[in-house]
Amino acid sequence: MTGDEIYGVWLQQALGEGSRRVPQLIEYFGSCRAVYEADNTERMISGLLNQKELSMLSDTPLDAACEIVEACHRLRYRIMTPDSDDYPNRLLNIPDYPAALYICGEWPDIDNEVCIAMVGTRRASRYGYGVAVNLARELAACGAIVISGCARGIDTASHNGAILAGGKTVAVLGCGINTRYNMENEGLRQVISTSGALISEYPPGAPPLNYHFPVRNRIISGLSLGVIVVEAGARSGSLITANLALEQGRDIFSVPGEINNNQAKGTNRLIFDGAVPIENAADVLCQYIEKFPHRIVSNNLANPNSMIDPKHVRPKWDRAAKAAENHKKASVETELSSDAGTHDGTAKKEAEKMPSKPSSIPEPQESRAPLGMSESAQKVWNALGAAPKHFQDLLAELGMDSSELSRSITELELYAAVRSLPGNRYSKG
Repeated sequence: MTGDEIYGVWLQQALGEGSRRVPQLIEYFGSCRAVYEADNTERMISGLLNQKELSMLSDTPLDAACEIVEACHRLRYRIMTPDSDDYPNRLLNIPDYPAALYICGEWPDIDNEVCIAMVGTRRASRYGYGVAVNLARELAACGAIVISGCARGIDTASHNGAILAGGKTVAVLGCGINTRYNMENEGLRQVISTSGALISEYPPGAPPLNYHFPVRNRIISGLSLGVIVVEAGARSGSLITANLALEQGRDIFSVPGEINNNQAKGTNRLIFDGAVPIENAADVLCQYIEKFPHRIVSNNLANPNSMIDPKHVRPKWDRAAKAAENHKKASVETELSSDAGTHDGTAKKEAEKMPSKPSSIPEPQESRAPLGMSESAQKVWNALGAAPKHFQDLLAELGMDSSELSRSITELELYAAVRSLPGNRYSKG
């Protein structure tokens, strides 16, 4: 931090998040610091502020901003303001850009990246959840950065898809980064902070108030070249993001849904109103390949089916477990080989005399839960074992309804954490 961030924090605290006065004042005075250093007469002469806003600026002490900056230092969060060298031009081009952004993770070079926002209902169907994961996975495998809001449903699926492809994803939160909210996604947020970034215009500890989320949506679309609405009802909050994106001059994409599905009425209406209907990542990225040829992996774009095979997108936790297992086996084999050389093959001969374990008894395997899965998926995963369980038995055991169990199983399948067996039975993967 350079020290000037404090003035961006002060300005945002004074006028509130989402204020259109912030860009106007910065443009008039030249910087956040210049707005602070101006007296009330200069601010009044600008003609930008009413009496209430003038009072808000004069009544907001710099000490409050100092406390926020100190908290970010302790938490190792970065603060970015319009005065920062790498503040994205994409955000500067929207009429209500934030005076301060709080960042946990690695901030990408937004202006030189293919950033695609993905939004949709929190009550995602199994179809919608699966489509979102596959789309995000294809986008990330082709080099795009997936941006979403880390809420339940489509947001969660979008972040997970990008992570499964080993790509980058950015979550724009409607509360402080460290706020305990939607705790079933706590693991997911931790993964995002290491494979992308968590960002918020709300300072550490800010609560998740209802009006925060519509306000933060302008940042999701503002950072992006285009917005994909995966699944949304007629009055879904995702349509707010689509409208904001339209105002900002962003491209709007929509996934077609069944005409009788209430959760698809919003997405289908968007297509009727002119949004681009899509089936896969190629339908989206073909719009940007000429401008960003160095960012889009055209081979994957031309053959998206190569990214569907789970062998290509195994989660990081699984790869690490496999590597540890292989290292352990190699160590044992090396030790046996060394003993055989030292004792003229005695150890090897003794090992050959040892009776082998019956094939009916499986070798014990350490099973680890994937990072970032939802609370309901965690319950299903805990209930499963090596012995298969029928779908109906899981329903009775867990007390879930069939749609929730189906979504949880789909999520686990996408993590390669569950095996689907004939007869609607499942076991740990």
